[in-house]
Amino acid sequence: MLAPAIAVFLDAPRPGVLPRLVADVGARHALRLYRVLAARTVAAAAETGWRVTIWYAPAEGAAEMRRWLGDETDLRAQASGDAGQRLGVAARAVEVGRTWLAVAPDGVPVGLTPDLLREADAALAYEHLVVGPTHGGGVYLLGGAAPLPDVWQALPWGTPRLLDALRARLAGAGQAWRELAPLHGTDTAAEARAAGLLT
Repeated sequence: MLAPAIAVFLDAPRPGVLPRLVADVGARHALRLYRVLAARTVAAAAETGWRVTIWYAPAEGAAEMRRWLGDETDLRAQASGDAGQRLGVAARAVEVGRTWLAVAPDGVPVGLTPDLLREADAALAYEHLVVGPTHGGGVYLLGGAAPLPDVWQALPWGTPRLLDALRARLAGAGQAWRELAPLHGTDTAAEARAAGLLT
């Protein structure tokens, strides 16, 4: 049986990352929070012992990502297009039959743990797909066994309507899924405060 694989979707650590949070706390503080949370997310994925690939954007950010995450990191540039298109390209790169977990396709979450990732993988023994929702209506994790159904296109990525739209899409496609415990996102100051990151 093929071991699970994890894909973590990250942006290069540049000023302007988390643009909606920048509007409230400034570019420097938003970047500092992003770097901390992204590092925690990557560490949680690595702690599972499974294969971890970092899908990064923009495509010219490879040198920054290497300096940030190290030369041993498996890095791949994200495809162009919206988050759904980028996710679809990454999903099609997975070997058939391998369980695949896409982490942070809609933004880096707060509090991701190795146990939560193991729970996501275990759920796929019973359901076609697994979804990790955020309290703000987004998604911090998507997963399934390759080949995954292409249900990611034309969804309202980066908005509080994403989770409901994804649920409707999956139900309409006859896909069974399991939802994990919700986590906080970091897209806005309200979410960051709810997660205890801001006072």
